[in-house]
Amino acid sequence: MSKSLSPEAVEALRRLNDVGVGQQPPELAQSVAAELLASGLVAEASGGDVEITCNGRQYLSGDCD
Repeated sequence: MSKSLSPEAVEALRRLNDVGVGQQPPELAQSVAAELLASGLVAEASGGDVEITCNGRQYLSGDCD
């Protein structure tokens, strides 16, 4: 069963998924970043940013159970 995320968190995860190597990640609201971090779908990166994890990509693809 998929983790339940707010619509804002799902949209933020999609935006993070679209970030290419070397590109600046989008700025996220602190509450959205905290929700994604707590779900294990993103990890903290340098400079206080977050980056999508393999679990986050699986969540978006529907392979999450």
